[in-house]
Amino acid sequence: MSTLSGNGRAPNRAEVADRVCVVTGASSGIGRRTALDLAAAGNKVCVAARREDRLRALVVEMGGTDAGHSYLVTDVSVRSDVQKLAAHVAATYGRLDVLVNNAGFAGKEGFAGADSIEEVERVMATNFFGAIYCTGEMFSLLEASAPSHVVNVASMSGRIATPGTPTYVASKFALVGWTESVQPALAAKGIYLSSVEPGFVPTEGFPQKNLVRDRFMKHLLGTEDQVSAAIQDAIANRKPQRVVPRWYYLVQLPRVFTPRLYRFAADKVANSRMGKKASDFR
Repeated sequence: MSTLSGNGRAPNRAEVADRVCVVTGASSGIGRRTALDLAAAGNKVCVAARREDRLRALVVEMGGTDAGHSYLVTDVSVRSDVQKLAAHVAATYGRLDVLVNNAGFAGKEGFAGADSIEEVERVMATNFFGAIYCTGEMFSLLEASAPSHVVNVASMSGRIATPGTPTYVASKFALVGWTESVQPALAAKGIYLSSVEPGFVPTEGFPQKNLVRDRFMKHLLGTEDQVSAAIQDAIANRKPQRVVPRWYYLVQLPRVFTPRLYRFAADKVANSRMGKKASDFR
């Protein structure tokens, strides 16, 4: 499949080919699309997620083990699972050029005091610590393979505190902040980091049903293909940040330049969603 970057140009496939790649959260959605596109570009791809049947089928669809692809059932919130993944990559490939930390989920909405603490821990364990575990446990492989690249699939919710999903927002704010803070030090070691931040993108875990049904609002939606292309673009051109769709960069401006107006609008959105299921940024 041919993919395009957010500006309509195909990424330089010569620069994203012939690499060993690991993609987490690959059993569906953005992770699955990214794995397929990286494989089609000529990379060897190891996919990781919790659903073995889907991973096995994905490896076949990518071209099979004879093409150098593999999978390992992995819950990234469990550090011992990630250690097994790192050992698998080391034994199978002996190197790691690209790590795509994509695993994540929305969790429950709202915050109900002490009853919500376990939910916060659960979401943070996957969305934030999962990326930390993967980057940390595979760090020696990434360093030995330098120049290498880590892509953290965050969200526009890591820039804008969308109402209704504080736990998800916190996990993505943490991921964006960690990525930007550690970028310079790791780049000095030849490990480049990128934060790819989708807005509204319909996937299995984020169906965006309200937007999909609305004839006007559906134009706000991005696609899995666009996010996959942005990931490839970030790798090929060592871009520290990519927003999908690109025009979502503008969404951040009111928060920076007119914070009172931004908070007023956020309150209106929150009030309009009382009693409804939110369909927020990925």
